[in-house]
Amino acid sequence: MIFEKQDYQQSCIDNITSLLANFDFTTHNPQELKACLQDFYQHNVMPVTTLSEKLNVDILMETGTGKTFTYLNLIFELNKHFKQNKFIIFVPRKAILESVKQNIKLTKDYFYSEYQRYLRVYDSTSKSAITNHYVQNQDELSVLILTNSAIDKQSNILNKTNENVNQQQLLQTPKSIFENIAALKPISIIDEPHLLKGEAFHRYFSKLNSLYFRFGATFPKEGKKPNDKEFALSNMIYCLDSISAFRAYLVKQVKVHTIGSSSTQIFLKSYHARDKKAIFSYTQSGIEKEQELRLNESFSQLNGATLLKVEKDKAYFSDQSILDKKGESYHLDEDELTALLGKAIDLHFEKEQRLFAKGIKALSLFFIPNIADFRGEKPFIKSTFEELYKAKREELLKQDLDENYRAYLAQDFDESGNLQVHQGYFSGDKGSKDDKEAAGVKMILEEKEKLLSLNTPLRFIFSVWALQEGWDNPNIFTLTKLASSSSDISIHQQVGRGLRLCVNDKGKRITHRFMDFDDDSFYRLNYLDIIVSAKESNYIGNLQKEIEDSSYILSDKILSKEELSDLLNGEQDLIDDFMYILRKDLELIAYDKEKKAYIIQAPIYESIKDDDKIKELLGESFPKVLEFFKAKESQSTNKHDQVESGDKEPDQVTIRPNLAKDFKELWEKINQKAKITYQGIKEQDIIDQAVKKFNETNIEKESYTYERKRYDAQQNIIITEDSITLGDIDYQASFAKDMQNLLLDFSKEAKLPLRFLLQIYAKCDKEKFKNSPKKAFTALRNIIKDQIHHNLLQCISYDFSTAKNESQSIFSSGTLPRHTLGRYYESGKPADNYLYEEIIYDSKIERIIITEDNEKVDSKTIKVFAKLPKLIIPTPYKHYEPDFAYFLEDSNGKKIFFVCESKGYDDENEIPKNEMQKIKYAEKFFTQLSQKLENDNIQIIFKKRINKQTLLECLRQTQGESNAN
Repeated sequence: MIFEKQDYQQSCIDNITSLLANFDFTTHNPQELKACLQDFYQHNVMPVTTLSEKLNVDILMETGTGKTFTYLNLIFELNKHFKQNKFIIFVPRKAILESVKQNIKLTKDYFYSEYQRYLRVYDSTSKSAITNHYVQNQDELSVLILTNSAIDKQSNILNKTNENVNQQQLLQTPKSIFENIAALKPISIIDEPHLLKGEAFHRYFSKLNSLYFRFGATFPKEGKKPNDKEFALSNMIYCLDSISAFRAYLVKQVKVHTIGSSSTQIFLKSYHARDKKAIFSYTQSGIEKEQELRLNESFSQLNGATLLKVEKDKAYFSDQSILDKKGESYHLDEDELTALLGKAIDLHFEKEQRLFAKGIKALSLFFIPNIADFRGEKPFIKSTFEELYKAKREELLKQDLDENYRAYLAQDFDESGNLQVHQGYFSGDKGSKDDKEAAGVKMILEEKEKLLSLNTPLRFIFSVWALQEGWDNPNIFTLTKLASSSSDISIHQQVGRGLRLCVNDKGKRITHRFMDFDDDSFYRLNYLDIIVSAKESNYIGNLQKEIEDSSYILSDKILSKEELSDLLNGEQDLIDDFMYILRKDLELIAYDKEKKAYIIQAPIYESIKDDDKIKELLGESFPKVLEFFKAKESQSTNKHDQVESGDKEPDQVTIRPNLAKDFKELWEKINQKAKITYQGIKEQDIIDQAVKKFNETNIEKESYTYERKRYDAQQNIIITEDSITLGDIDYQASFAKDMQNLLLDFSKEAKLPLRFLLQIYAKCDKEKFKNSPKKAFTALRNIIKDQIHHNLLQCISYDFSTAKNESQSIFSSGTLPRHTLGRYYESGKPADNYLYEEIIYDSKIERIIITEDNEKVDSKTIKVFAKLPKLIIPTPYKHYEPDFAYFLEDSNGKKIFFVCESKGYDDENEIPKNEMQKIKYAEKFFTQLSQKLENDNIQIIFKKRINKQTLLECLRQTQGESNAN
C-alpha cells in the first residue's frame, strides 16, 4: 500500500508541534500547557477554545480521514522534534487494537524512509517484554498498545508488583509495572475517547500524569449526561469535522437504497419488572398495534418465538431475535432478508466490473441479526446469500465479459467446489477449529493488504456489529443492514465502516487530486451504497442530521471563505466582493481579529433575498447562494460555543426599570390562565361533513417500492436517483379480519366515542380502507379533526381563571434568559420605549421593529412594547405563542393592548392551514379577554401581520378599528 502525506493530516501535526514548542517535557505541567494553548489561540482559529486544567490535547477528525495514520506520524514527529521515545495508545476494543497493530506493520517501511527509525510495539500480553525493553531501554522508540481493560482493575497484570525492574534507573520507586511505566512520563494517545469514559479506567490512567492526545470523530455533547462536560472537547488543536471532510473530498459520497415496506415494524415499548410483562408495538395491516407479553410466552409476530428475558432496553427471544426499545428496532422476515441480499449482490456486481477495470477490488459488508444466521446449523442468511450469489454469477458469466474479469470470477470456488467469497467476523471469534474460517477472520482483522488483493477471492464480510470503530476498509463499497442496530450505535458510526477513499491494486488512494479534480470521475468511483429496509425511518435524513450536528466549524455563527468558494467556483475576486458587501454595506458579518473569523451578526438570507446589487453581482450563482444561507440559518444551532469572545453576548437580557411597571400591567392582563369550553356542538353536521370529505379523498393503494438516493456532500442535499414500484400490497383479506379491532383501536387512539366513529365509518367508502388502512385512517382522523375544529370555532369559549399564571413572575428579577427572545444579538440601542436594554431577535423585521422609534400612532402614545418571552394561548391544536405586544394609551386615559403575530409570508394564503386555525383561536381568545376587561377601560386587539405590512401600518389599522368600535 502506498502512503503519502496529506495536507490536512500534516496541518494537524504542524499545529501540535507549534503548540508544544515551549512545553517542558520533563515536568508535564498542566498550567504550562494552558499557557501554550492560550498563545496558540492568539494566532490560530479553533471552533472550540475551551481550556481544561488537564494535560489533554484534543483532535477532532472525521471517520475515514486517516486518524490512526496521523497519530502514528505524530509519534515520529514528537520523537524528531522533542526527543520523546515512550508512547502509549489506549483503545476501547480488541478489534481496534488489532487494527492499530496492523497499521503500524503496514506503515513500517514508509515511516522508516521518512525518519530512519522503527517503532517497536508492545501489548499487555508480554509482561517481560514491557519490563525488560519498554521500561528499561529508555532510548528505544516504542509504543505500548492497550485496551482500557488492561489497566482498569487492580488484578490486571500491569497493576501487579514487579520485582525485576532496576529501580536505580528510575527517579522514584514504583510498586507495579504500570507505575514503572508512569515514571517514564510516556505520552499517551486515546483513540475513540467517547468510548473510554469509564471511571475505573480514568482512575488508573490519571496515574500517568503526563501529556495525552485525544483523537476522535465523536466527542460527547455537554449536558446530555452527568459526566459529559468532563469529556467534552477542550484544548482543541485541530478540527476536521464531518461536513468539512465531505466538502474537501476526503471521504466517499453516500447513496442509500431502501427496500420493502415498513408495515411489520416491531419494537419493545415498555417493560414492567414487577409483573414480568412487556408491551410490544408492531403494525397490522399497516396500522400500529400493541401486545402485552409475559416471560416465556410466545409472540405470534415473531413466528411464535418465546420471550426469554428483558434487560435494560432490549428484549431477547428464543429465536435469538433482539428487539430494542428504540423505535427504530424491527424484525425482518425471510422474504425481506432475501430481497435485501439480492439487491446487495446486484449492486456489488454492478460496480465490481467497473472498479476491476481500474484495478480496484470491491468489498461488501453485511450487518446481520445473529451469529447463527451465518454460523448456525441452518444459517439462513449464509445459505440464501450463496444461492443468490451463484445464480447472479451464472447470469453474469453468460455475458460478454472482459477475460481478466472472467478469470477473477473463476477464483470464487476452492478445490473442493466450496464458495470462498464470503466470511464472517463476530465478537466471539478468538479462534476456530475450522482452519479456513480462522484464516478468513485473521484476514478481515489483520491482513488488510491481502484482503484488498485481487488475488484473494474473499470480498463479502458478515458481522453482528462487531466491526465498529477502529475497523474500516477503504474498499467497502456496499454496506447492507439486515438487522436493526442497537440504540448506542449511531448511523454515522455504521456508515463510517466504508467512508474511507478507495485504493487500487498498486496501493494508490483514489483522491480528488488523483482524479484530476474531476468531481464526476471522483464520485463515480468513491461512493458507498447503503442498503436498508424501508423500516429504517428516514435513514439518510437522520444521517445528514448527524453529520450536521457533529460539525463545529461550519455552524450558523461563522461564515468562512471556504464555504463560499464551494458555491462560487473558487472565483476569489467575486468572493471578496460579496464578503465586502456583507460586511461593510449590509453589516451582516463582522471580522473577529482575535479569532480571525467572520462572525454572522444578523440573518443573511432575509437580508439578501431581495437585494438587487447582490443579485447582479452573483448572477447565476445567486439562487444557489440564497439556498445555502436559507439552509444554514434554518438548521439546528450547534450546542457548543464555537468561538470565545471577550465581548460576550449576554446570557441575560435586562428589563428597563422605567418601563417595567407599565408592561407588567399589560402582561398581567394578557397573560391570563384560561381553559377551553364548548357549547352547542352540532354532532350530525360534523358526521355528514366528515363522510363527504373522506369519500372525496383519493386513497391510493400502497406498494412495495425501491428507491436509490445519493447524499450530495458538496451541496449538502439528498438527491433521489431512482424510484421503482415493485407491486401493490393487498390488504383486503387482512383488513376484513382485523376491521373491528382496528376501529376500536382508532377510537381509543383518536379519543373519539366509538358510537360517533361507527356512525361515520358506516357511511364511508370501504374500498379506500382496503387500498391502505393506514392512509385511510390517517386521512379520516385529519378530516374529523378539521370538521370538529370548524364546528368548535363557532362553539368555543374561554373560561378565564382568577389564579395567576406562573409565568407572570418572569419580570420580577429584572432580567430574562436571552434564549427566550431570540438567537441574534446586536450591540446597538433599541427604541426608547422598547422594554429591554439589549437587541435580541430572530429575523430582520424583528430587528427593525425593535430599533425603530415610534412613540405615537396618530393620537395614541405607545408607552411600551416588547417581544413576548412566552405568552401561551391554549387551542385545540397546540399552544399558540404570539410575537409582540404594545401598550397604547389615548388622551382620555383609555388603554389599548395590541398583540401582534408576525408571519414571514408575502401572501396570507401562504400561511399553513394549521397555523391559520391557531390564529383564529387566538382571535377568539383576545376578543373574549377584551370583553372581560371592558369595565376596566381596557381594550385588547389581536392582529396577524404578513411581510407586506409594517407593524406601524398594523397599529394604524388597529387604531382605525378601535375608533370604529
